[in-house]
Amino acid sequence: MDKQQQIISTALSLFYKKGIHAVGINEILAVSGIAKKTLYKHFESKDALICACLVSRDICFNAWLKKICIQPSAMLVAQAIFAGLKKWINNEVSELGCFNGCFFINTAAEYPVENDPIAKLCKQHKQANFEIILSALLETPEFAHNREKAIEATQHLLILKEGYICRARVMHDVTVTPPSDNILKAIVAVS
Repeated sequence: MDKQQQIISTALSLFYKKGIHAVGINEILAVSGIAKKTLYKHFESKDALICACLVSRDICFNAWLKKICIQPSAMLVAQAIFAGLKKWINNEVSELGCFNGCFFINTAAEYPVENDPIAKLCKQHKQANFEIILSALLETPEFAHNREKAIEATQHLLILKEGYICRARVMHDVTVTPPSDNILKAIVAVS
């Protein structure tokens, strides 16, 4: 792992575990073993490092989401999303690490100003999640020729996804129940 990636990996781990405002540059340096000069060679500011962490997490999470959403039917896409989330909440998804809620929701709460570059990256991540799920649904026979219904189903699935993640995080409850198959069937029903 090169120095830049080592800094991103360390910072992302600390930010995700403790919150961005709770972690200072000195802590990142101490944990990573990187010199301050090296950190600032790669990142002009803490905000630039935060943005790099968001991009890194976005790539990782979206690759995972795309992988689990490849399913032959709309119902299986919906079920796979929540089965995958349940595994993540239970710390069974190695590429996402130990669960501490959504890094993008957590970060957006710390950076509420809409035009802030950090807030924009959080918004872009959520839009990318939308596009991934929509694309997966459009590949299924149920939605292949019904984009409007696929958009509607995607919006509902995302609301449930975000709620499921938030409830598990806020309640510190790995046993939180995902949406039932009846709810998912109602969402992906085309007629």
